[in-house]
Amino acid sequence: MIANLAQATASTLAAKAAVEATGAASSAPAIALALAALSRTPAPPVAARCVANDAQPVRPSTFEAVRQAALGRYLGRTPSACRAISLLHGRGCELHNDHVALRSFADESCGSGLAFLESLFLPFGYAARSSIDIPGLPVNARWYEPPSATSWPKVFISELRVAELPTEIARLVRERVGNYYLPAGAGPTCAREALAAGDALAIAGLMEAPPWASEFTAADEALLRSLASMDGERASALEYCAWTLTHAHRWNHLTLLVNTLGAGSPAHSLAELNALLLSEGFALNRAGGTDGYTQGSAAQRLEQSSTVADSAVHTFGCGTQRRVPTAFLELIERHDGFGAFLGANARGIFDSTSTLRRE
Repeated sequence: MIANLAQATASTLAAKAAVEATGAASSAPAIALALAALSRTPAPPVAARCVANDAQPVRPSTFEAVRQAALGRYLGRTPSACRAISLLHGRGCELHNDHVALRSFADESCGSGLAFLESLFLPFGYAARSSIDIPGLPVNARWYEPPSATSWPKVFISELRVAELPTEIARLVRERVGNYYLPAGAGPTCAREALAAGDALAIAGLMEAPPWASEFTAADEALLRSLASMDGERASALEYCAWTLTHAHRWNHLTLLVNTLGAGSPAHSLAELNALLLSEGFALNRAGGTDGYTQGSAAQRLEQSSTVADSAVHTFGCGTQRRVPTAFLELIERHDGFGAFLGANARGIFDSTSTLRRE
């Protein structure tokens, strides 16, 4: 069992780092409240979480510190998530983070972002599961399952295939990313060192600090967003590219699991949870579904929805400041023990960070 002192220390560092590192709108008290609401003990039953990984957790106190630090920083730049978590916790909901998602790039010259990011989770007992095809997007994706004995979230990692982008944009990505993901590149090298040292904040920092931040300019971002607005066929890929060059490997979203909200919850289905958040003024991603918000169905054993990403003023490498999409909150309901993911659902969820879908 993870020591309470270690967990409390990680939470405090995470909340402090979130405000100092991101300059985001979430206050330290709001972050601390959300962290406490998501630190549910004991964990919900394995069957309710739809988790099946009998591996023993490895260095659990280290990973818990990584998780708390990354979670705190996510909450720091996603005030709408803090507000939703506080609202639901106050209404008697028992909250569990089903999964988190990270984005990256893949290219022969740059290496595989997915391989780099999975190396931050597999050493702690996570198990690689199925690859996922995202229809209409040049993206590779795979999900990872935490040890059943923990309350850790599943992880969804994706990488944008650079070679399938417009020539001008592919060249831009290669110039900015360089050889970061190659085995001898800075990413894997720093990951090996941080993991060997058990340095939780350094591991979290590999997700939190965009390695090409000093080189990515406001003009680069404006070009990507402009092309996305004019190229309907590749708009989503270009929006993904703009977000990932801006934020790199930061948690793109975390996800609240409907199945474990508990008997005291005012919402007992995804539809009811959507309605509750809409009534409280939250903007949901209108990416499709029969109701305009819900991806998937009970018949497909997976239903998902998401908020529209928050935005914040970002300072680019050139010194220019501009408001950009940051991160969002996802909601998920699993049926009949289905613990995996659906590519068609993910396709709609990706649009939560699109500037073309502002509510």
